[in-house]
Amino acid sequence: MFTKLADDAKRNNILDMGLTFTSMMRVFAQGSKKKIARQLLTTTSDLSAVTSADDFEKLHKTFCSWFCQEIHTAERQLRNEKTKISKPASYGQAAKVLDIVLKVYIFYCSMPSPDMASRTSQFLHGAVDTRTIKYLKHKYPGITIIASSIAQVDEQTYRTLQSMVSQDIRDRFHGDLLPVQYDDIIWQELNRDNEALA
Repeated sequence: MFTKLADDAKRNNILDMGLTFTSMMRVFAQGSKKKIARQLLTTTSDLSAVTSADDFEKLHKTFCSWFCQEIHTAERQLRNEKTKISKPASYGQAAKVLDIVLKVYIFYCSMPSPDMASRTSQFLHGAVDTRTIKYLKHKYPGITIIASSIAQVDEQTYRTLQSMVSQDIRDRFHGDLLPVQYDDIIWQELNRDNEALA
């Protein structure tokens, strides 16, 4: 009788953990977290229809497009006393939120079921943040990326960055990692050793 209630609470808590894990909520305008959480409920409900990489890419793009239309950055006072005005969230910001939340939800917590998580994990993207962009630009200088932060990443740049992630997986790990696993490794490396980027 209370199993569905408990399952819903578990799902909501896992999604909330994922949102917190992104460290992005402070970037967005007040009230954004509730809107994003509602959309994530819809997006994760649609995971049962994902049976191929194309299905996943459609789901991913739908969320990111919604995010760019509905979520704005917070207005902030900068140190030089100028005001950073609110503007629509970038595709890179949207993708980072989704990629990390799905990593927590699917890859870490095997949601919505272990079978579906196992099948879907192969489609997950590696989350890209500003440090990862800097690392990839340094590693592959022949690929032109204008953006220097995720706030500047549009959809095309995001796709290029994901290709660079795939290339680095092939080059460093002989293609033997999923992008979501690469994301964990690179995050630890870049946050443990900032000297590598100097």
